[in-house]
Amino acid sequence: MSTENELFSAVDALLEQVARDDLPVPAERRRLREAAGLSQAQIAAALEARREAVGNWETGKTEPRPPKRAAYARLLEGLAQRFPAPASDAPAVAPTPPVVPEAFTGPASVSAPAAEAPTAPAAAVRPVPAAKPAASSRRPGAKKAAPANTPAGGADPRFENGPLVVVDADTNGTVVAYCTGGLILDVPAKSLPSLVDWTLREAKLGQPKLSGPGRPADPLLVLTEAA
Repeated sequence: MSTENELFSAVDALLEQVARDDLPVPAERRRLREAAGLSQAQIAAALEARREAVGNWETGKTEPRPPKRAAYARLLEGLAQRFPAPASDAPAVAPTPPVVPEAFTGPASVSAPAAEAPTAPAAAVRPVPAAKPAASSRRPGAKKAAPANTPAGGADPRFENGPLVVVDADTNGTVVAYCTGGLILDVPAKSLPSLVDWTLREAKLGQPKLSGPGRPADPLLVLTEAA
């Protein structure tokens, strides 16, 4: 018969296993990935999952199933140690939900943290994202293109996002553009004409002319389709 210490050790091992499989809330999963400069595709490749599945985990539409759940929890735990959230924004660990098939289940509702009451009447402002390491890739929203006559200072500000992007649309309708140098842009366009308009007016894509008589190069878009 096992001794009392042996029984306690077995119980501690079970508690450790349960704690290891706990996942943070969906919003924190995305924050940790972006803070580390990782893409959904990189995490999907490491866990042998589909990129769309990782996106669903980050929005709370589905939850990973064993054995991917334990591996995903281990990854998030390691990222949380390297990129801790500010004390005021530290999210609680999400309770273990029932297994849901990894398929589109309709729009998910993710509760946003309550904003602090302003000390004086003021216009609504966007929340400032948590600071990220300098080496991490950034994923800003679409930006206004600089005027065509803006003087160049080292790099031409009209084409600061480079000459080439790979545009990817997933099954959830999210459209992103992967630029050179690891930059990722959110694309507001939902149709091909609006994509062309966004590219020419706001995306800051292209390349300055190489000589006086020449003209700037047009941006190059590569369109991909989710499998």
